[in-house]
Amino acid sequence: MDPRDDLDSLAGGVDCAACGETVPTDRIRLLARRDDIAFVEVTCPSCRSDSLGIVIDETAGSGAGDRIGRVYGEFGPADIERFRRARPIAATDVEAVRRLLASGDLAALVGGSDPPAPGSAR
Repeated sequence: MDPRDDLDSLAGGVDCAACGETVPTDRIRLLARRDDIAFVEVTCPSCRSDSLGIVIDETAGSGAGDRIGRVYGEFGPADIERFRRARPIAATDVEAVRRLLASGDLAALVGGSDPPAPGSAR
């Protein structure tokens, strides 16, 4: 199914999550849809990255086009500006996560505790 036939919010394209360039609608593919949630694949022609996205129809089931006001996930509208101001992920950030996962576990990554020294018993 062509996203232009079903997902009005994507009619003008979307910003690429990797490089920020606009991805045109013809590079967005609808993968699945259930109730008010659609899963899409976004292929950026500028940097050639592929991303997965979730599109939420905030008017589904209202009949009158009113916003339902349902919030999905852990981020809300107030986070948009915070993300816009955030520094891009650097190679050092990726390497730090790699080290944490290699020497600890996910708890070391998100729990704020230091990972064990390489080669030490867990």
